[in-house]
Amino acid sequence: MADDNRASEGNTNEENQNPNGNSGQQGNQKKRTLLGFSYKSVGLVILAIAIIIGGYYGITEYEYYQNHVNTNDAKTDGHINPVLSRVSGYVDSVYVQDNEPVKKGQMLVQIDTTEYKLKVRMARAALQDTRASLEVAKADVQAARVNLNQAQTDYHRVKNLYQGGAATKSKYQNVKTELASAKTKLTKAKRHVAVLQNQIKSKKDNLENAKLQLSYTSIRAGSKGVISKKDIKAGQYITPGEPLMSLTDVQDVWVTANFKETGLHDIRVGQKAKISIDAYPHKKFIGRVQSIAGATAAKFSLLPPNNATGNYVKVVQRVPVKIVFTQKPNPNYPIRLGLNVEVSININQHVKNKHSRATLNQ
Repeated sequence: MADDNRASEGNTNEENQNPNGNSGQQGNQKKRTLLGFSYKSVGLVILAIAIIIGGYYGITEYEYYQNHVNTNDAKTDGHINPVLSRVSGYVDSVYVQDNEPVKKGQMLVQIDTTEYKLKVRMARAALQDTRASLEVAKADVQAARVNLNQAQTDYHRVKNLYQGGAATKSKYQNVKTELASAKTKLTKAKRHVAVLQNQIKSKKDNLENAKLQLSYTSIRAGSKGVISKKDIKAGQYITPGEPLMSLTDVQDVWVTANFKETGLHDIRVGQKAKISIDAYPHKKFIGRVQSIAGATAAKFSLLPPNNATGNYVKVVQRVPVKIVFTQKPNPNYPIRLGLNVEVSININQHVKNKHSRATLNQ
């Protein structure tokens, strides 16, 4: 009886386990499908899409690099003007600081003007004295001319009397000598006037030069820019030609891109260029090729390479290309000198410029 009960219980358990086994198989089949498709089919579709996208991207990149020349060996460039003194003297005031933006004509440094104002007054006084002497000399000319007229009248009167026998020979000789002396005095008076007139021109030049030297004591900005490397303070004695500071022109900025010589053949003046500045990674700038250097960058180095002796290793050279911005400066994206730049030139663009190829082939 006990064995029969155990057997019946075993059969009951097997019957209970069979439904559970069937549901497990159905669950595995559901796991192997996604929206009615098998995972294998979905994977193949994803792989095909990835291949199509990758192929499109590869073809696009290939076509892009076939029509463009790129380089990251480029930097923004511009004018850095040294601010120099034209005259010597003690610095009275300095009106700017490092990295301060200035406008054209703005006062930068004031040199003590005491000595130069004195020179102006002395030059003006010398000019006035010479002008007074000139007036006296002109009066002497008028007096000499009157004396000459009187001497000529006396000479002709005595001459007529001498020829008529009414005057002695000595009297005639005296008036003749007086006439010659009057002519000499008039000539000297005229020469003196001419000398004084030349002196007045010279004194005027001296006065203008003194005024010019006085104006040089006020050092102003020659262009709009930013002050850099200021090396001057009040009370310092400076000499002509001494650098005081630098003025960086932030308005006239361009890009100097050093392209490999192997990719230079297709670059032409006037071609458009896309410019990416590391300081503004999400901003693209547009420019154009303005000129191509006549020598490689290595030729302008302090010690140009000389491969005439020793072992020779061929190195691809780079040629500077000047690229100017065609867009107006954006105050939200100020372009400073020396920034790292990436440049891409569209070499597929046909430029109607007869000098573009000549510039490269020269």
